[in-house]
Amino acid sequence: MLGRGGSRFLLRRLCLHRARALAAVTSDEVENISIVVAALGMRDDLRTLLRAGRGDVVNETSSLFKIGIVRDVNRIGGTLLAAAALGSPVTEAFLHEQTVYLIGPDGRIEPFDSDVEAAHGAGTAL
Repeated sequence: MLGRGGSRFLLRRLCLHRARALAAVTSDEVENISIVVAALGMRDDLRTLLRAGRGDVVNETSSLFKIGIVRDVNRIGGTLLAAAALGSPVTEAFLHEQTVYLIGPDGRIEPFDSDVEAAHGAGTAL
């Protein structure tokens, strides 16, 4: 980390005015929010990527600025790892609404249901 990420001085020194996007992905979600809020305060057209958790912090942050697409990478990655551990040859995963879908090597897309997979064994997975 290069000092306080939400510092306007630091953002200017990093040439924010020429940036195509900004990613705030430290392990401290409050610091990430501070970085994005400061950057958007300097340049409201800037595309941003924000690493944050769930719940109150994200809900309160959305009142400060519009949070666009939210991806639960822990859930997507964890499901992909679980499917692989069950013997599935899946290559990709994505989340739609509350369901994680797996994409097999043949391009077939199926929802992942950990209870069904565990009960039937890895043979029924993609």
